[in-house]
Amino acid sequence: MALITLDIPPYFLSNNGLSIQSGKIVSVNKGKWDKSEGFEYVNDFNRKWLTSVRDKMKDDATIWISGTMHNIFSVGQILTELGFKILNVITWEKTNPPPNFSCRFFTYSTEQIIWARKSEKVPHYYNYELMKQLNDDKQMKDVWKLPAIAPWEKACGKHPTQKPLSVLTRLILASTKPNAWILDPFTGGSTTGIAANLANRRFLGIDQEEEFLNISKKRKIEIENPATAEIFRNKIAGFIDKKQFSLFIENEAPTTDIKVALGFCRSKDLKTLTASKTFYFHAIESNNTVKDFPSGILDATRLLIYSGGRSKPINLTGHYSEIKSIELKHKSKIKGKEKSETEFYYEIILEDCFKESDELKLAINSKKLFDKSDDKNGKLLQQFLPALTTWERVIKSIDKTNANAS
Repeated sequence: MALITLDIPPYFLSNNGLSIQSGKIVSVNKGKWDKSEGFEYVNDFNRKWLTSVRDKMKDDATIWISGTMHNIFSVGQILTELGFKILNVITWEKTNPPPNFSCRFFTYSTEQIIWARKSEKVPHYYNYELMKQLNDDKQMKDVWKLPAIAPWEKACGKHPTQKPLSVLTRLILASTKPNAWILDPFTGGSTTGIAANLANRRFLGIDQEEEFLNISKKRKIEIENPATAEIFRNKIAGFIDKKQFSLFIENEAPTTDIKVALGFCRSKDLKTLTASKTFYFHAIESNNTVKDFPSGILDATRLLIYSGGRSKPINLTGHYSEIKSIELKHKSKIKGKEKSETEFYYEIILEDCFKESDELKLAINSKKLFDKSDDKNGKLLQQFLPALTTWERVIKSIDKTNANAS
Protein backbone atom coordinates (compact mmCIF):
# COMPACT_ATOMS: atom_id res chain seq x y z
CA MET A 1 0.00 0.00 0.00
CA ALA A 2 1.09 3.53 -0.57
CA LEU A 3 2.18 5.35 2.53
CA ILE A 4 0.02 8.33 3.32
CA THR A 5 0.95 11.06 5.73
CA LEU A 6 -1.31 12.82 8.21
CA ASP A 7 0.40 15.86 9.65
CA ILE A 8 -0.66 18.20 12.39
CA PRO A 9 2.40 20.45 12.52
CA PRO A 10 2.73 23.35 14.96
CA TYR A 11 0.06 25.98 14.30
CA PHE A 12 2.33 28.74 15.65
CA LEU A 13 -0.54 30.35 17.54
CA SER A 14 1.07 30.52 21.00
CA ASN A 15 1.06 34.31 21.10
CA ASN A 16 0.09 34.94 24.75
CA GLY A 17 -3.60 35.17 23.79
CA LEU A 18 -6.54 33.84 25.81
CA SER A 19 -9.37 31.42 25.17
CA ILE A 20 -12.19 29.71 27.08
CA GLN A 21 -12.03 26.04 28.02
CA SER A 22 -14.67 24.27 30.14
CA GLY A 23 -16.02 27.68 31.10
CA LYS A 24 -12.63 29.02 32.29
CA ILE A 25 -10.33 31.60 30.71
CA VAL A 26 -7.07 29.89 29.74
CA SER A 27 -3.90 30.82 27.86
CA VAL A 28 -3.60 29.69 24.23
CA ASN A 29 0.13 29.03 24.72
CA LYS A 30 0.94 25.34 24.08
CA GLY A 31 4.72 25.29 24.47
CA LYS A 32 7.98 26.58 22.99
CA TRP A 33 7.45 24.34 19.93
CA ASP A 34 4.29 26.32 19.03
CA LYS A 35 5.75 29.84 19.18
CA SER A 36 6.22 31.70 15.91
CA GLU A 37 9.33 33.70 15.11
CA GLY A 38 7.90 35.39 12.06
CA PHE A 39 6.71 34.56 8.55
CA GLU A 40 10.12 33.59 7.19
CA TYR A 41 10.68 31.20 10.10
CA VAL A 42 7.31 29.50 9.52
CA ASN A 43 7.99 29.16 5.78
CA ASP A 44 11.45 27.74 6.37
CA PHE A 45 10.13 25.27 8.95
CA ASN A 46 7.36 24.04 6.63
CA ARG A 47 9.73 23.77 3.67
CA LYS A 48 12.18 21.60 5.63
CA TRP A 49 9.71 19.09 7.04
CA LEU A 50 7.64 18.82 3.86
CA THR A 51 10.79 18.17 1.83
CA SER A 52 11.84 15.41 4.24
CA VAL A 53 8.40 13.79 4.23
CA ARG A 54 8.08 13.99 0.44
CA ASP A 55 11.35 12.09 0.10
CA LYS A 56 9.85 9.14 2.04
CA MET A 57 6.48 9.07 0.28
CA LYS A 58 5.69 6.56 -2.46
CA ASP A 59 4.72 7.98 -5.82
CA ASP A 60 0.99 7.33 -5.34
CA ALA A 61 0.96 8.53 -1.73
CA THR A 62 -1.13 11.42 -0.40
CA ILE A 63 -0.70 13.81 2.50
CA TRP A 64 -3.20 15.48 4.85
CA ILE A 65 -2.13 18.61 6.75
CA SER A 66 -4.26 20.32 9.39
CA GLY A 67 -3.95 23.99 10.28
CA THR A 68 -5.48 27.40 10.90
CA MET A 69 -4.77 30.82 9.43
CA HIS A 70 -1.54 30.88 11.44
CA ASN A 71 0.15 28.26 9.24
CA ILE A 72 -2.16 26.88 6.56
CA PHE A 73 -1.37 29.52 3.91
CA SER A 74 2.33 28.85 4.29
CA VAL A 75 1.74 25.10 3.99
CA GLY A 76 -0.30 25.52 0.81
CA GLN A 77 2.39 27.71 -0.73
CA ILE A 78 5.20 25.27 0.07
CA LEU A 79 3.22 22.25 -1.16
CA THR A 80 2.84 23.92 -4.56
CA GLU A 81 6.49 24.96 -4.55
CA LEU A 82 7.62 21.34 -3.95
CA GLY A 83 5.48 19.87 -6.74
CA PHE A 84 2.56 18.41 -4.77
CA LYS A 85 -0.90 18.48 -6.35
CA ILE A 86 -3.49 19.90 -3.94
CA LEU A 87 -6.69 17.83 -4.20
CA ASN A 88 -8.97 19.46 -1.61
CA VAL A 89 -8.98 21.89 1.27
CA ILE A 90 -11.38 20.45 3.82
CA THR A 91 -13.05 22.83 6.26
CA TRP A 92 -13.73 21.12 9.57
CA GLU A 93 -16.60 22.94 11.32
CA LYS A 94 -16.56 22.16 15.04
CA THR A 95 -19.97 21.57 16.53
CA ASN A 96 -18.79 22.72 19.97
CA PRO A 97 -16.16 25.49 19.55
CA PRO A 98 -15.08 27.66 22.51
CA PRO A 99 -16.83 31.08 22.57
CA ASN A 100 -15.06 34.29 21.62
CA PHE A 101 -15.18 36.11 24.95
CA SER A 102 -13.73 39.39 23.57
CA CYS A 103 -16.85 39.86 21.41
CA ARG A 104 -14.71 41.67 18.83
CA PHE A 105 -14.49 38.88 16.23
CA PHE A 106 -16.56 36.05 14.78
CA THR A 107 -16.22 32.86 16.85
CA TYR A 108 -13.36 30.70 15.63
CA SER A 109 -15.09 27.42 14.79
CA THR A 110 -13.18 25.92 11.88
CA GLU A 111 -9.85 24.42 10.91
CA GLN A 112 -8.58 23.68 7.42
CA ILE A 113 -7.12 20.35 6.28
CA ILE A 114 -5.22 20.27 2.99
CA TRP A 115 -5.25 17.00 1.03
CA ALA A 116 -2.54 16.68 -1.61
CA ARG A 117 -0.83 13.94 -3.55
CA LYS A 118 2.89 13.62 -4.14
CA SER A 119 2.78 13.43 -7.92
CA GLU A 120 0.88 15.50 -10.44
CA LYS A 121 0.41 12.53 -12.76
CA VAL A 122 0.24 9.44 -10.52
CA PRO A 123 -3.37 8.65 -9.47
CA HIS A 124 -4.34 8.56 -5.80
CA TYR A 125 -6.84 6.39 -3.92
CA TYR A 126 -10.20 7.80 -2.82
CA ASN A 127 -13.03 5.74 -1.31
CA TYR A 128 -15.79 7.67 -3.02
CA GLU A 129 -18.52 5.12 -2.29
CA LEU A 130 -17.94 5.07 1.47
CA MET A 131 -17.82 8.87 1.73
CA LYS A 132 -21.06 9.05 -0.25
CA GLN A 133 -22.63 6.45 2.04
CA LEU A 134 -21.68 8.49 5.13
CA ASN A 135 -23.35 11.53 3.58
CA ASP A 136 -26.87 10.14 3.12
CA ASP A 137 -26.00 8.71 -0.32
CA LYS A 138 -24.92 12.12 -1.67
CA GLN A 139 -21.47 13.26 -2.76
CA MET A 140 -19.56 14.37 0.33
CA LYS A 141 -18.64 18.05 0.31
CA ASP A 142 -15.44 19.65 1.54
CA VAL A 143 -17.11 21.04 4.68
CA TRP A 144 -17.34 18.52 7.53
CA LYS A 145 -19.41 19.19 10.64
CA LEU A 146 -17.83 17.04 13.35
CA PRO A 147 -17.42 17.48 17.11
CA ALA A 148 -14.19 18.44 18.82
CA ILE A 149 -12.43 15.98 21.13
CA ALA A 150 -14.69 14.02 23.51
CA PRO A 151 -13.88 13.39 27.21
CA TRP A 152 -13.44 9.62 26.67
CA GLU A 153 -10.60 10.35 24.23
CA LYS A 154 -8.52 11.90 27.04
CA ALA A 155 -8.48 8.93 29.43
CA CYS A 156 -4.70 8.46 29.05
CA GLY A 157 -3.86 12.17 29.18
CA LYS A 158 -4.44 15.06 26.82
CA HIS A 159 -2.20 16.68 24.26
CA PRO A 160 -2.71 20.48 24.05
CA THR A 161 -3.62 20.30 20.35
CA GLN A 162 -5.24 16.85 20.33
CA LYS A 163 -7.60 16.18 17.43
CA PRO A 164 -10.79 14.12 17.65
CA LEU A 165 -10.87 10.55 16.39
CA SER A 166 -13.91 11.42 14.25
CA VAL A 167 -11.84 13.69 11.97
CA LEU A 168 -8.75 11.47 11.72
CA THR A 169 -10.82 8.32 11.12
CA ARG A 170 -12.64 9.91 8.20
CA LEU A 171 -9.38 11.07 6.61
CA ILE A 172 -7.92 7.57 6.87
CA LEU A 173 -10.96 5.72 5.55
CA ALA A 174 -11.30 8.18 2.66
CA SER A 175 -7.75 7.77 1.37
CA THR A 176 -6.32 4.37 2.34
CA LYS A 177 -6.83 0.68 1.82
CA PRO A 178 -6.49 -2.02 4.50
CA ASN A 179 -2.97 -2.52 5.87
CA ALA A 180 -1.72 0.80 4.44
CA TRP A 181 1.21 2.55 6.14
CA ILE A 182 0.42 5.91 7.73
CA LEU A 183 3.09 8.33 8.96
CA ASP A 184 2.61 11.23 11.37
CA PRO A 185 5.88 13.14 11.96
CA PHE A 186 4.17 15.33 14.59
CA THR A 187 2.40 12.48 16.35
CA GLY A 188 1.78 14.14 19.75
CA GLY A 189 -0.67 11.86 21.57
CA SER A 190 -0.99 9.71 18.43
CA THR A 191 -4.67 10.20 17.67
CA THR A 192 -3.68 9.45 14.06
CA GLY A 193 -2.17 6.15 15.19
CA ILE A 194 -5.20 5.17 17.26
CA ALA A 195 -7.52 5.92 14.33
CA ALA A 196 -5.22 3.98 12.00
CA ASN A 197 -5.06 0.90 14.23
CA LEU A 198 -8.83 0.91 14.84
CA ALA A 199 -9.22 0.90 11.03
CA ASN A 200 -6.72 -1.97 10.53
CA ARG A 201 -3.98 0.26 9.14
CA ARG A 202 -0.29 0.34 10.11
CA PHE A 203 1.22 3.41 11.76
CA LEU A 204 4.53 5.14 12.41
CA GLY A 205 4.58 8.24 14.65
CA ILE A 206 7.42 10.63 15.50
CA ASP A 207 7.58 13.32 18.18
CA GLN A 208 10.34 15.16 20.06
CA GLU A 209 8.42 15.42 23.35
CA GLU A 210 8.78 12.34 25.58
CA GLU A 211 5.73 13.39 27.59
CA PHE A 212 3.50 13.08 24.53
CA LEU A 213 5.08 9.78 23.45
CA ASN A 214 4.21 8.34 26.88
CA ILE A 215 0.59 9.31 26.27
CA SER A 216 0.81 7.61 22.87
CA LYS A 217 2.06 4.37 24.42
CA LYS A 218 -0.74 4.35 26.99
CA ARG A 219 -3.35 4.91 24.28
CA LYS A 220 -1.90 2.09 22.17
CA ILE A 221 -2.03 -0.30 25.14
CA GLU A 222 -5.60 0.81 25.81
CA ILE A 223 -6.90 -0.33 22.40
CA GLU A 224 -4.97 -3.62 22.46
CA ASN A 225 -7.93 -4.85 24.48
CA PRO A 226 -10.37 -5.95 21.70
CA ALA A 227 -13.41 -5.01 23.81
CA THR A 228 -12.08 -1.47 24.35
CA ALA A 229 -11.24 -1.13 20.66
CA GLU A 230 -14.80 -2.10 19.73
CA ILE A 231 -16.26 0.37 22.23
CA PHE A 232 -14.13 3.13 20.71
CA ARG A 233 -15.26 2.27 17.17
CA ASN A 234 -18.87 2.51 18.31
CA LYS A 235 -18.30 5.92 19.93
CA ILE A 236 -16.53 7.69 17.06
CA ALA A 237 -18.76 10.36 15.52
CA GLY A 238 -19.36 10.81 11.80
CA PHE A 239 -21.09 7.51 11.06
CA ILE A 240 -24.77 6.85 10.38
CA ASP A 241 -25.04 4.49 13.34
CA LYS A 242 -22.64 3.24 16.02
CA LYS A 243 -22.02 -0.14 14.34
CA GLN A 244 -21.23 1.23 10.88
CA PHE A 245 -17.48 1.66 11.44
CA SER A 246 -17.05 -1.92 12.71
CA LEU A 247 -19.17 -3.38 9.92
CA PHE A 248 -17.19 -1.49 7.30
CA ILE A 249 -13.89 -2.80 8.68
CA GLU A 250 -15.25 -6.36 8.67
CA ASN A 251 -16.37 -6.06 5.04
CA GLU A 252 -13.23 -4.42 3.68
CA ALA A 253 -10.98 -6.39 1.33
CA PRO A 254 -9.93 -9.58 3.15
CA THR A 255 -6.33 -10.24 4.18
CA THR A 256 -6.08 -12.87 1.45
CA ASP A 257 -5.63 -9.95 -1.00
CA ILE A 258 -2.22 -9.18 0.52
CA LYS A 259 0.46 -8.92 -2.15
CA VAL A 260 3.31 -11.32 -1.53
CA ALA A 261 6.86 -10.93 -2.84
CA LEU A 262 8.72 -14.16 -3.58
CA GLY A 263 12.47 -13.84 -3.08
CA PHE A 264 15.13 -16.35 -4.11
CA CYS A 265 17.77 -17.59 -1.66
CA ARG A 266 20.35 -20.34 -2.21
CA SER A 267 19.87 -23.36 0.04
CA LYS A 268 23.26 -22.89 1.67
CA ASP A 269 22.36 -19.32 2.69
CA LEU A 270 19.00 -20.07 4.30
CA LYS A 271 20.45 -20.33 7.81
CA THR A 272 21.54 -16.69 7.70
CA LEU A 273 17.97 -15.44 7.12
CA THR A 274 16.67 -15.88 10.67
CA ALA A 275 19.18 -13.32 11.97
CA SER A 276 18.43 -10.62 9.39
CA LYS A 277 15.79 -7.94 8.92
CA THR A 278 17.05 -7.02 5.43
CA PHE A 279 16.67 -8.72 2.05
CA TYR A 280 17.70 -7.59 -1.43
CA PHE A 281 16.06 -8.00 -4.85
CA HIS A 282 18.01 -7.44 -8.06
CA ALA A 283 16.50 -4.50 -9.94
CA ILE A 284 16.30 -5.05 -13.70
CA GLU A 285 17.56 -2.23 -15.89
CA SER A 286 16.46 -1.37 -19.41
CA ASN A 287 18.12 1.48 -21.33
CA ASN A 288 19.66 2.70 -18.06
CA THR A 289 16.21 3.01 -16.49
CA VAL A 290 15.31 0.97 -13.42
CA LYS A 291 11.99 -0.80 -13.78
CA ASP A 292 9.40 -1.35 -11.05
CA PHE A 293 10.34 -5.00 -10.80
CA PRO A 294 8.40 -7.14 -10.76
CA SER A 295 5.46 -4.91 -11.64
CA GLY A 296 3.75 -3.79 -8.43
CA ILE A 297 6.57 -4.90 -6.13
CA LEU A 298 6.34 -1.67 -4.10
CA ASP A 299 2.86 -2.70 -2.94
CA ALA A 300 4.05 -6.03 -1.47
CA THR A 301 3.53 -6.32 2.30
CA ARG A 302 4.74 -9.89 2.90
CA LEU A 303 7.93 -11.67 1.82
CA LEU A 304 8.25 -15.44 1.26
CA ILE A 305 11.51 -17.16 0.32
CA TYR A 306 11.96 -19.86 -2.30
CA SER A 307 14.99 -21.95 -3.18
CA GLY A 308 16.15 -24.82 -5.41
CA GLY A 309 16.41 -24.68 -9.18
CA ARG A 310 18.66 -26.18 -11.87
CA SER A 311 18.43 -29.93 -11.21
CA LYS A 312 16.46 -29.48 -7.99
CA PRO A 313 12.73 -28.68 -7.60
CA ILE A 314 11.78 -25.13 -6.69
CA ASN A 315 10.28 -24.91 -3.20
CA LEU A 316 9.00 -22.37 -0.74
CA THR A 317 11.41 -22.71 2.20
CA GLY A 318 8.99 -21.79 4.98
CA HIS A 319 10.76 -18.49 5.69
CA TYR A 320 8.49 -15.45 5.81
CA SER A 321 8.17 -11.96 7.30
CA GLU A 322 6.07 -8.81 7.00
CA ILE A 323 7.59 -5.99 4.96
CA LYS A 324 8.24 -2.65 6.65
CA SER A 325 9.58 -0.76 3.63
CA ILE A 326 11.00 -1.23 0.13
CA GLU A 327 13.54 1.24 -1.26
CA LEU A 328 15.59 1.33 -4.46
CA LYS A 329 19.33 1.65 -3.77
CA HIS A 330 22.51 1.81 -5.85
CA LYS A 331 25.08 -0.90 -5.09
CA SER A 332 27.54 1.74 -3.82
CA LYS A 333 25.15 2.44 -0.92
CA ILE A 334 24.92 -1.22 0.14
CA LYS A 335 27.66 -2.76 2.24
CA GLY A 336 29.05 -5.89 0.62
CA LYS A 337 27.53 -5.28 -2.82
CA GLU A 338 29.81 -2.46 -4.01
CA LYS A 339 31.46 -4.71 -6.64
CA SER A 340 28.30 -6.46 -7.80
CA GLU A 341 27.47 -6.64 -11.50
CA THR A 342 23.97 -5.50 -10.59
CA GLU A 343 23.84 -1.70 -10.40
CA PHE A 344 20.60 -1.32 -8.44
CA TYR A 345 18.80 -3.34 -5.77
CA TYR A 346 15.48 -3.12 -3.99
CA GLU A 347 16.32 -3.09 -0.29
CA ILE A 348 13.53 -4.72 1.70
CA ILE A 349 13.40 -3.86 5.40
CA LEU A 350 11.36 -6.34 7.41
CA GLU A 351 9.18 -5.77 10.46
CA ASP A 352 11.04 -8.59 12.21
CA CYS A 353 13.57 -11.30 11.44
CA PHE A 354 12.39 -14.16 9.26
CA LYS A 355 10.17 -16.75 10.90
CA GLU A 356 9.77 -20.36 9.71
CA SER A 357 6.51 -22.19 9.04
CA ASP A 358 6.23 -25.86 8.10
CA GLU A 359 2.98 -25.03 6.31
CA LEU A 360 4.93 -22.79 3.91
CA LYS A 361 7.39 -25.52 2.96
CA LEU A 362 5.98 -26.77 -0.33
CA ALA A 363 6.91 -27.36 -3.93
CA ILE A 364 6.12 -24.39 -6.13
CA ASN A 365 3.64 -24.88 -8.92
CA SER A 366 3.38 -21.64 -10.88
CA LYS A 367 -0.09 -22.64 -12.10
CA LYS A 368 -1.21 -22.45 -8.48
CA LEU A 369 0.80 -19.40 -7.42
CA PHE A 370 0.05 -17.19 -10.41
CA ASP A 371 -3.04 -16.25 -12.33
CA LYS A 372 -3.45 -17.95 -15.70
CA SER A 373 -2.92 -14.64 -17.45
CA ASP A 374 0.23 -13.88 -15.43
CA ASP A 375 2.90 -15.69 -17.41
CA LYS A 376 5.53 -13.04 -16.59
CA ASN A 377 5.87 -13.85 -12.88
CA GLY A 378 6.05 -17.57 -13.64
CA LYS A 379 8.99 -16.96 -15.97
CA LEU A 380 10.72 -14.76 -13.36
CA LEU A 381 10.49 -17.63 -10.92
CA GLN A 382 12.13 -20.00 -13.39
CA GLN A 383 15.01 -17.52 -13.69
CA PHE A 384 15.42 -17.48 -9.88
CA LEU A 385 14.35 -13.83 -9.80
CA PRO A 386 11.82 -11.99 -7.58
CA ALA A 387 8.18 -12.59 -8.43
CA LEU A 388 4.86 -11.30 -7.14
CA THR A 389 1.70 -13.19 -6.16
CA THR A 390 -1.06 -12.87 -3.56
CA TRP A 391 -1.56 -14.51 -0.18
CA GLU A 392 -4.83 -15.95 -1.50
CA ARG A 393 -2.96 -17.90 -4.19
CA VAL A 394 -0.36 -19.09 -1.67
CA ILE A 395 -3.15 -20.39 0.57
CA LYS A 396 -4.78 -22.19 -2.35
CA SER A 397 -1.46 -23.84 -3.14
CA ILE A 398 -1.12 -25.00 0.47
CA ASP A 399 -4.66 -26.35 0.58
CA LYS A 400 -4.16 -28.25 -2.67
CA THR A 401 -0.87 -29.71 -1.48
CA ASN A 402 -2.41 -30.85 1.79
CA ALA A 403 -5.35 -32.39 -0.07
CA ASN A 404 -2.99 -34.34 -2.31
CA ALA A 405 -0.97 -35.53 0.68
CA SER A 406 -4.07 -36.88 2.42
